[in-house]
Amino acid sequence: MGSEPQPLGQILKEIIRRWGLQPRVDAMRIVETWAALAGPQINRVTDSAWVRDRKLYVRLTSAAWRHTLHLQRAQWCARLNEALGASLIDDIVFK
Repeated sequence: MGSEPQPLGQILKEIIRRWGLQPRVDAMRIVETWAALAGPQINRVTDSAWVRDRKLYVRLTSAAWRHTLHLQRAQWCARLNEALGASLIDDIVFK
């Protein structure tokens, strides 16, 4: 008569899907994964990071790092998507 118990993770995934929260959850995962991949040296010069329209925006306080990372953005984008286990980002913009 009653429904079978479901794992909490499955219930949360369903709630996120129903309420349309997946883009926000993905954005948080992207920013957190970027910080983990970037490491302490880049994080020290990172002012902020956010996601909009499948692009990760990273505001940096160092022009030298901004230039270096801009030249490597395709590699960073590939590494980020690989770490996320899905193609969630099309480009990274360093500001």
